[in-house]
Amino acid sequence: MNSNERFALKELKVYGLSCDLIFDNLNFNGKYDSDTDTIYIHKSLSKKDFMMTLYHEINHAIHRQEMGAEDYKNDYELEMERCILSDLDPYKDNYYEVAAEEFAKQKTKEEMLWVK
Repeated sequence: MNSNERFALKELKVYGLSCDLIFDNLNFNGKYDSDTDTIYIHKSLSKKDFMMTLYHEINHAIHRQEMGAEDYKNDYELEMERCILSDLDPYKDNYYEVAAEEFAKQKTKEEMLWVK
């Protein structure tokens, strides 16, 4: 287990999450699958990109845990529809994506103070 995997498992515990964590060669940085409660992370990211991705996906998992799996999924999809109907981007303008990105920026900024 490498240092990123150890760090990710520690952070899941910090947030009381029990989701699965998969590191693999992906065509994207990361993804949270709310159906299976699984976080996927590309295994070859820079430290900063790794942290941004991890915290972004953790935020989705936190929302799912707080709201319940079905309510989170339904609300996320309603938010996508709202964006489309408002002529906005269903991903970039989605409340849950914006919140996850802000969470990731803040947590990464805090953690990067410790990384040299």
